[in-house]
Amino acid sequence: MPTFLVTSKMNPALRARVERAVTGRASSPITMRRMMSLARFALVFGLLFGVYEIVTTRRTEAREHGRAQRELLAQVNAHVASLDPNDLGAPARAESWIVRLASRDSFTEILSDELRAPGVLRARLASPLIWTRGPRASFAVAERVAETAATSGKDALLLCLVDPPAARSEKVLLDEIHDAYAGGPAIEDKTPNARRLHEAVVGLPFLSPPWSARVQSAQSADEVAKLRRDFERAPIERAKQAAKAGLLLVALDEPDPATQSAPTELDGERPHFVRVALVDLVAQKVLLATRRHVDPSWISVGKRSTHAMGLDSCALAFDIHESVAKK
Repeated sequence: MPTFLVTSKMNPALRARVERAVTGRASSPITMRRMMSLARFALVFGLLFGVYEIVTTRRTEAREHGRAQRELLAQVNAHVASLDPNDLGAPARAESWIVRLASRDSFTEILSDELRAPGVLRARLASPLIWTRGPRASFAVAERVAETAATSGKDALLLCLVDPPAARSEKVLLDEIHDAYAGGPAIEDKTPNARRLHEAVVGLPFLSPPWSARVQSAQSADEVAKLRRDFERAPIERAKQAAKAGLLLVALDEPDPATQSAPTELDGERPHFVRVALVDLVAQKVLLATRRHVDPSWISVGKRSTHAMGLDSCALAFDIHESVAKK
C-alpha cells in the first residue's frame, strides 16, 4: 500500500521500515518469538506470585488462628485451675434443691440446731451463698428453673437477711431498702458474699470441657474472636464465686387463694405467702425453712404504691431473724 511518508529518494532500508510501520506488516519471526517468550514468562511469574501470596496469606491466617486459640485457652485454663472438679456442678445441685423445695405441697418449718445459737444465722448468711427468688410454680419445674432465675436480681429480702434492720418500723425499713432500690454497686457492696444463681448458670459453662473443645475446634481466627467476645461478656468471676458457695438461699413466692381479690400495688406487691429456705450445699441438708405471709396493708398509703414490695420483703427478713433469735 503506497504512502506519502516515503519517497523514491529515501534510503531503501528506511523506506521499508516506514512502510512496515504504516501498513502494520507483521514483525519478523525473531521479534515475535521474543515477544511470546516474554509473555509466557510474565504469565508464569504472575501465576507463581499469586500462588505465593495465597500460601503466605493462609500461613499468616493459620498462625493468627493458632495464636488466638492458645491465648483464649490459656485464659480459660487459668480460671479452671482455681476450681475443683466438683465446683462446676454447683448450679445443678442448687437447681435440684430448688425444685425439691418448690414442688412440695405440704410444708414443714425447719430450724437446725446449729442456727439456734445467737448470731449464727447472721454469720451464716454473711458467708458465700447462691441466691434466687421467684414464683414457686415456676421453680417447681426443672426445665424452668434457669429461665426463672434469670429474672431474679438482688432485692430487699436478700439485703435485709444479710444485713438485718434494727427495727421493723417503716422509717427504719425505708432507710434499709434504699440500697436495694438503687441497685448496682449500692446493693452489691452490702451483699458481696451473695451471687445470683443466674450468674452461675450462664458463667460456669465457659469453664467446662465442652466449651474448651469448641475453642479447639474453631476453624478460623474470626470464629475464635467470636468465642472470645462471648467469654469476655460472661460473668466468669461471679460464676466462680457461686461455684465455691456452700449455701443456697431461695425465696419462693406463692399465690394466696384467700386474697386473690386483694388489690395489687403499683410495684406488683399483694398479700401472699413466701417460703424462704437456707440449704447447706456441702452437707446436703436444709438449715432453715419457713413460710410467712406478707401483706402490704400495714404500710402507709404514701409509701405503699412505690415501696410495698421492698418494705414487705425487708419486714419479712426482720421477722425471720427475730423468730430464730427467740427459739
